[in-house]
Amino acid sequence: MSRLIELIKKIKYEFKDEGLLIRALTHSSYKKKVQNYEKLEFLGDRVLGLIISKKIFLTFQNDSEGNLAKKLSLLVCKDTLVKISDKVNLKDHLKTSKEISNSSLKSIKANSMEALIGAIFLDSDLHAVEKVILRLWKDEIEKIDLSNHDPKSRLQEWCLRKRKKLPIYRCISKKGPEHDPEFTFSVAFDEEFFATGKGKNKQDAEINAASILLKQIEK
Repeated sequence: MSRLIELIKKIKYEFKDEGLLIRALTHSSYKKKVQNYEKLEFLGDRVLGLIISKKIFLTFQNDSEGNLAKKLSLLVCKDTLVKISDKVNLKDHLKTSKEISNSSLKSIKANSMEALIGAIFLDSDLHAVEKVILRLWKDEIEKIDLSNHDPKSRLQEWCLRKRKKLPIYRCISKKGPEHDPEFTFSVAFDEEFFATGKGKNKQDAEINAASILLKQIEK
């Protein structure tokens, strides 16, 4: 428990059930018979979405539904989760296989952050986890900027605005072991634009492909 004191201080929440905290920090690659964070991640994702939705609804009351949806997407996306994870030095406490590559660490940090939220919710209640989330996300909410929203949304908006068509994504390949895969996706628009991107899951590969295609378009 002494190793986790630093984390407890940073999130400003002390667990009644230490097992929930340890489970939230345990990746599926660690040990086969040890409970991992996957189900807690599922729960934490929903809890985070609810709390952030409520916060931005109350904070940005003059925003349209579309802008609220974009702000929600930015505040709960992987990049933001990784930022929050780094803020509390979550990676120093993760339990993973030594075979995990650095490139997959980003996903693990984001997923474990969601699992931590799920664990706090189960250990307490919605009010307690809301306090933790709003404290950790305070800076992100205050400085949110829709001009930088995710590449897939930006590409889709460009395609619809210019040609009234949607970009098409296709999976080219999936390589590597189940616990550490690498996906390659392509994105195409008409016959004029094409790019590929890699990622540890389908979403990341699509986002990276969209980001590369946007750079071509915006040159």
